[in-house]
Amino acid sequence: MTALILVVTACVAGIVACGSTTDPLPKGAIPLVPRVIYPTWWSEVEQCSGETVDFSTVKWYYVPGDGGFQSGTSADVVGVWEPAGNSITLAEYVIDNPLVVRHEMLHAVLKRVDHPPEFFVNACGVLVTH
Repeated sequence: MTALILVVTACVAGIVACGSTTDPLPKGAIPLVPRVIYPTWWSEVEQCSGETVDFSTVKWYYVPGDGGFQSGTSADVVGVWEPAGNSITLAEYVIDNPLVVRHEMLHAVLKRVDHPPEFFVNACGVLVTH
């Protein structure tokens, strides 16, 4: 139960955004060439979730700077998956943070903007931020 509260708190606090089906890219977002390690992290997320999705279908972006960004009504966000464009946008300072990146990857693999505890806490909890 505590882990579930942490997941909801992280989303509400803006640590990671929950995304929506219509939000545009965050202001200032620019294309990101995925890091070499990203396909490995993607495979880890696929394995823990039991779902398989083609990594190459995701568009990657980052927002330059040393802080978070605005996404929808959430401020100071460090990562967001947007289903409308199947895109992941990260704050520049977290593009090498496996917990944040895999958190957004899990959204993309599950094709969900919410945080079902069976995935974000139980099956994949050690791989993602809560």
